[in-house]
Amino acid sequence: MAGPLYIEILLICVIICVILLALVRSEASYDVDSSLLANLMAHIVVLNVLDCFCYFSGFFHKAVLSLFVNSSYYMVGLMLSFSWFLYADKVLDVKLWKQRWFKAILLLPFIFETCMIIASFWTGWLFTLDENGEYLRGPLFLVQMVGCGFYMFIPFCVTFSRLFRKKFYSARPQNVALSSFAVFPFAMMFLQIVYFPTPSIAVGLTLAILLIFLNIQSQLITTDPLTGLNNRNRLIRFLDTKVTRVRDDKQLFLFMLDIDKFKNINDNYGRLEADIVLQMVADTLKNVCGHLGHFIARFRSDEFVVVAEMNDFSDALYLRRNINLFLSKKCEHLKFPLRLSIGYTAWNAERDSIPDFLVRADKQLQADKRSKAV
Repeated sequence: MAGPLYIEILLICVIICVILLALVRSEASYDVDSSLLANLMAHIVVLNVLDCFCYFSGFFHKAVLSLFVNSSYYMVGLMLSFSWFLYADKVLDVKLWKQRWFKAILLLPFIFETCMIIASFWTGWLFTLDENGEYLRGPLFLVQMVGCGFYMFIPFCVTFSRLFRKKFYSARPQNVALSSFAVFPFAMMFLQIVYFPTPSIAVGLTLAILLIFLNIQSQLITTDPLTGLNNRNRLIRFLDTKVTRVRDDKQLFLFMLDIDKFKNINDNYGRLEADIVLQMVADTLKNVCGHLGHFIARFRSDEFVVVAEMNDFSDALYLRRNINLFLSKKCEHLKFPLRLSIGYTAWNAERDSIPDFLVRADKQLQADKRSKAV
């Protein structure tokens, strides 16, 4: 790859990571998670800067300088992969990783790789110089790649397995983002090994950390801008916590609500009128359910969700009737009828997962809609 383009790609990666690092460090809620993430980003920045130095060091024909810069690159790469593991450890909270014997085992590759980097000054195992002072990969170069990949592969296995387990449904976006930190760098690492010299690893690391950052930001956005209600992200996070804290004398109910013939309203009266209808439904839910302490969210398009602790199904039926009664009075001035189809179900702690809970409520909702079509 041409020198100027190689450096330009690295500088773009550095600028992106520096901006992300500044945003993370500026967060008011600076905690352990964000501290570890900032540390990871800082290592990516340093690695990319050292990659630039590695490129330029070849022009100075100073053997000591070239060896020092390249050994620093290898060491920072190892520290970066270990920093990633520490961040993943904090986020994933795997009990096995907390065991002292497991921590001791995890340190062994780090110690071994560090010794190899130091020894390479004399042995050339990982890197060496030719007769012209140009950098060359050593015969054990792939061992370094495997060592770094080890700390990325373990979290990847955990996050990838969790993608298919209902228990971790609420954390699925997070697990997708965390999985990318192995997928992108590994894919780009292969390209860099095969098509050397290209800054593929820098690009892969930057893409991965950008996806993780965007996922964190999306999780922080919890309010639907049109209705002012909680959004789907906040609903899933709320359910994940709430299902483990239901009072012994209560049942947890999930109501799924859908506006009847909403598409006709949108097509016949326009988007503006449809937005007003959505806001009216949201206001109805706030008035009927808000003062009772029920959780309200806009699920998608014209669908809403209410989560409520109640005594039994008779209370749930009463709330369902009350919502439509309040809405019918509120929309008397409209040119068209406005009514909700509502399905609801109770949480079963012994057999339910959050996806099961949502699917069962949706089935009840569809049954209510079908009953009106008869």
